Amino acid sequence: MSYYFRPPNSREQNLYIIRLSIDDLYITNFNNNVLKDSAYTSPAKIFLPANFSLNFVVVDQLRLTGYFIIDYTNAKYEIPPSVIISVLDDNINTLPKGWNISIKSTSTTQCLFYMYYIETTVNPDFTTTVRSVLPSLDILFKTGIQIQIIGRTITGPTFAIANQGWTYVESNDQTSDTIYTSMNVGTNGVIPPFALTLGGTYGYYGGGGGGIESTSSLQNYTPTDVVNNINNYSFFPIVLGSTSEVLILPVITTANIGQQIKLVLNQNLYSSTLTISTTNTSLSSQIVFTNEGDTVTFVGLAKDGNPSRWVKINNL
Repeated sequence: MSYYFRPPNSREQNLYIIRLSIDDLYITNFNNNVLKDSAYTSPAKIFLPANFSLNFVVVDQLRLTGYFIIDYTNAKYEIPPSVIISVLDDNINTLPKGWNISIKSTSTTQCLFYMYYIETTVNPDFTTTVRSVLPSLDILFKTGIQIQIIGRTITGPTFAIANQGWTYVESNDQTSDTIYTSMNVGTNGVIPPFALTLGGTYGYYGGGGGGIESTSSLQNYTPTDVVNNINNYSFFPIVLGSTSEVLILPVITTANIGQQIKLVLNQNLYSSTLTISTTNTSLSSQIVFTNEGDTVTFVGLAKDGNPSRWVKINNL
């Protein structure tokens, strides 16, 4: 199984744990050197990250030696995780005895490890030899492994079977702490009593946008700035200069469907006018802002048989 947690004694956020048990590494449980789905004992394979796998690579065909590879690419680890592997051996009276695990390397996507035993010979001289082993008809029958992988993910769960919750990312500056989620956020037809604002500061939309930091989302925007940042923010305090201007909202894209934007005339020192064009909107006539505080809200919506457009929200 897999789950997320933050231990109270760690500053690491969103630690992701994968744990599993494989009771039998016998060769019949492999297909083309890849462990069959049915061989995952606890939990079942479906509860592991998508495309999780265990396979082996033959280095010496004659002696059938080599190493194993655990692939956990879809866990999306930010840095190489800690990997703990222990042996399950039900053959206490069968040679060889004393299985060992040696991890060769770990990365953000894979762990390579050897499974070996120490072979001792007495005649003619007392010698010991390390023998790595792989699944075969002669070895690893009823011998398994238990695996635990712990590491930090980037922004949270990325596959459907996980508990896709909120991820709190702490920074050195408290004002820069951020909450992420990979969930599809919706209300299932229920209108919430409070507004939900996404992002590091009020009004941040988090679209495609050009590397603009969220700390700028409450700055004053010119009408041109609004158009250029329509995919980045949902709240636009607008400033007018000495010349009256016309704001034409951009053509709706799929990224704008369901996006809500609020336009507020925040600064108008020269008593200019801001005209919001009907183009790409549901407006039947233009809207004119002259007073500081004049406000309008649009939401991007599709309409059967018609182009998508910005629909003005009317307060009833």
